[in-house]
Amino acid sequence: METRSVVAEMFIGMPTHFWVLPVAGLVAWFGLKWAEQADNRAAMLRTVTYLLLIVLAVLPNGFYALFPPSPDMPELLLNREPLPNYEGRFYLDAFYVFSGWALSKVAKLKFS
Repeated sequence: METRSVVAEMFIGMPTHFWVLPVAGLVAWFGLKWAEQADNRAAMLRTVTYLLLIVLAVLPNGFYALFPPSPDMPELLLNREPLPNYEGRFYLDAFYVFSGWALSKVAKLKFS
C-alpha cells in the first residue's frame, strides 16, 4: 500500500490536529505559572510541564512513525485508502506543541 508524502500529510492533518496548539499553550501557561508560584516544587513542576509537552508531541504519531501499523489490516484493505504518513503527523504535532509553548511565552510577556 502507498502512503502520502510528509508535506501532504502535514497539510491534510492541519485542521484535525489543531487541537494540539491550544492544549499545548494551556499546559505551558499553567504549568510554568504554577512553577513560578511554588517555591519548593518549582523544578518538579517545570519538569512535569515539559514532559507533558513532549508526550503531547510524541504520542501517538511519533510512536507510529517508529513502529507503523501493519498495512495488511482488514479495515485498510477494505477502504483501499493510502496509509497515513505518521512522520508528517508527528512533525505537525511537534510544530503545534512548540507554537503553543511559544504563544504561552508571548501571552505571559504581554499580560504580566
